[in-house]
Amino acid sequence: MELELPDPDATRTLGQALGAALEPGLVVALLGDLGAGKTALSKAAIAAQGEVEEADVASPTYVLAVEYPGRVGVLHVDAYRLERGEDFEALGYGPLSEHPCAVLIEWAERVADALPSDRLTIELEHAERGRRARLSAAGEVSARALEAVAARLG
Repeated sequence: MELELPDPDATRTLGQALGAALEPGLVVALLGDLGAGKTALSKAAIAAQGEVEEADVASPTYVLAVEYPGRVGVLHVDAYRLERGEDFEALGYGPLSEHPCAVLIEWAERVADALPSDRLTIELEHAERGRRARLSAAGEVSARALEAVAARLG
């Protein structure tokens, strides 16, 4: 699924749709250059869980991972400072597919070898007008989430 995100509100809307689709065990790999919208999307998805305001969700760049409560708990990871999957696993959060929360991983390509095969991948890129998002699913749990996101966006 490919989407044009012409402004920050469109990115927020996609994040809210993602938040509504989150379920325990879902791993979301967020890919994209600096400023492509990974954190904005994550903030909206986490806030959609109903326990935390969007303004209170911070990028976990320096702490690497933050767990948020909500309808579905969310583990928010920023893998930018990691070099490989075993660095992530050393934090004590693996295996990801068995985590009791949904997991959002910014810079997921940096820990690709720690990602489960069943994952929702969201690639964000700068576009002529705003951003572009490509969503793809690779497994039963992620396919269900992708279908829910698509239904919510209409």
